[in-house]
Amino acid sequence: MKRSILTLWLALVAVAPLTARAQSVEQGIRLFNDKNYTEAKAMLTPLGGQNAEAAFYLGKIAMVENDDDRAVDWMEKAVKLSPQSSVYHDWLGRAYGNKAMHASKFKLLFLAPTVKNQFEAAVVLDPNNLDAREDMMSYYLQAPGVAGGSKQKALEAALEIKKRNAYRGGYAVVSVCVQAKDFACAERELLALRSAFSDSAGTYAQLAAFYANQKQFDKSWAIVDERLKAKPGDKVALFAVGRTGALSGRNLDRAEAALQSYLASPPEVNAIPPANVHFRLGMVYEKKGDKALARKEYATALQLNPKLEDAKRALDALGR
Repeated sequence: MKRSILTLWLALVAVAPLTARAQSVEQGIRLFNDKNYTEAKAMLTPLGGQNAEAAFYLGKIAMVENDDDRAVDWMEKAVKLSPQSSVYHDWLGRAYGNKAMHASKFKLLFLAPTVKNQFEAAVVLDPNNLDAREDMMSYYLQAPGVAGGSKQKALEAALEIKKRNAYRGGYAVVSVCVQAKDFACAERELLALRSAFSDSAGTYAQLAAFYANQKQFDKSWAIVDERLKAKPGDKVALFAVGRTGALSGRNLDRAEAALQSYLASPPEVNAIPPANVHFRLGMVYEKKGDKALARKEYATALQLNPKLEDAKRALDALGR
């Protein structure tokens, strides 16, 4: 009996550190999800050398901090500790991709195959990892031909996504068509998405944005009004009103009211970032000739998102 108790006690002692580490990793992930990156890093760093998940989140923190080298190091560690993880390979490809974006042309060509190899590995490990397939598609679109870039391969990747998820894949095809400047193809796909997913606000908003970008403003307004007739007060449609007004210079009072209404309503999951709303509101005020209010909205947009280059350029053009 004493031997059994001793054996059980030794087993519990051995398991306790593992349980504590697992709890620390979970706590670090919660801190990360709450955007407490400094505390998350402090919690996870002692564990990153032995725990793949801790290394993975440390890599994500490094990416948030724009520390490309550290991000690659941690993602490499995550892949080494868990080589069969499609997700880790995908994020390692992203980390190398970020590093390549900030590298010289010579280094970019050196890094490009590694980016491509990691995305390909992620897809092989999990063919249904749509994030990895989208990253592979983006690589084909953006990389030069000498590094394996190909619009045809990008389209094939998009169609593979569409086989697995008609909604997500439809937008992937739209992205390829737009990059190829095949706007008729993009319009067909967007119209098909609106027809197949008529309950989705996003299908109307994307189609309205497409027409506005093509300066087909009558069509853009028609799509927006169609959505608002079916779903009065729809937030995404309200933003589309503001965006279309800002780009077209038409119905500016309506556009202003729609954007103000959007900002006044409660935030929602996956809502359009407030910085983007303030930017469009600034455009509306600028088109109305109120430079003071336009300047204020552009500044607010930059306070909320310092990386919003469109707002920065608009503010610079007005003069700070």
